Amino acid sequence: MIRTQATIADARELQTQLCAYNSAFEELDLMFRWDVDTLQSLARAPGDHSRIAQYIDTHCPHLLKAYSAEFLCQAIVDKKNAHYEACRATDIARADDTHGARMWRSTSAESHAESA
Repeated sequence: MIRTQATIADARELQTQLCAYNSAFEELDLMFRWDVDTLQSLARAPGDHSRIAQYIDTHCPHLLKAYSAEFLCQAIVDKKNAHYEACRATDIARADDTHGARMWRSTSAESHAESA
């Protein structure tokens, strides 16, 4: 099956969004990570704040005892937005990588191989 450019762009955007959300959660020391299914299940929410509030209310309401939903949502959105461009660049570089299956070698091993 041939994937269209729109499908590829949608998949890249989904991966970028996941990377940005999960980077924000990690930076804020929140003990949850989203996967494709989680993000897609929250897709009907009208925006980031609603999406995050819905997730917190459903999966970790204990956080609302210490923080307001508004505070948590804003903190997460701010961090997500700060990580977005780096995640986008990483995702595009990974998708466009022509060396996809190349094994990692340490810098010293590469230098040694080049000089031999």
